[in-house]
Amino acid sequence: MNSCNCDPGCPCLYWSDPTHGHCEAIDTFHIRKGSYGKTKLDGLNVVLASKSPGNFWKGNWKVAVYFDKRADNDQKTALETLFGGKAGGPLEQIAKLIGEVVGTKWAEIKLDPAKRTAEIPGVLKFSLEPNLGGDQKTPITVSNHPMAPGFGTMALGKGTSSTYNDFGWSINNTGKDANWSSFDLKGP
Repeated sequence: MNSCNCDPGCPCLYWSDPTHGHCEAIDTFHIRKGSYGKTKLDGLNVVLASKSPGNFWKGNWKVAVYFDKRADNDQKTALETLFGGKAGGPLEQIAKLIGEVVGTKWAEIKLDPAKRTAEIPGVLKFSLEPNLGGDQKTPITVSNHPMAPGFGTMALGKGTSSTYNDFGWSINNTGKDANWSSFDLKGP
């Protein structure tokens, strides 16, 4: 799930500049089922809070990274490797866009993909609702977006609550763009 400061229908999904000239985003990841080598990662969560000075595809992101505190030592190493971009794929592409990591924390991350909510107590509160398409029943979707095929068809929405405050900076994307997608990453 993602929330950003663009108006709903984020132009970044089409390689364009963000609505307000810069990007402030919250990206959440829930691993339903997965492993890195023999290390199982089922049920773990990761959150990135980021800011980029312009079109985020040009990089120079400032990020804070939150890893699930429930991870054991092997899982911690695996998550750091994957989300540090050292295993390739879409996560490597994201890592290449980062200019500065302002901090990392092992935190309690409450993430419910079915309800489209995420929380890090005292730091982040995020929920989204879908933007319904012409049938007024199902969300508007974008397929073959820039992070495809690793990330699936993206459903579009808006943040009903989207706030972040830590490491001396804050984000408030309530009422702004939000989206969600399943992902299927393959590697070692």
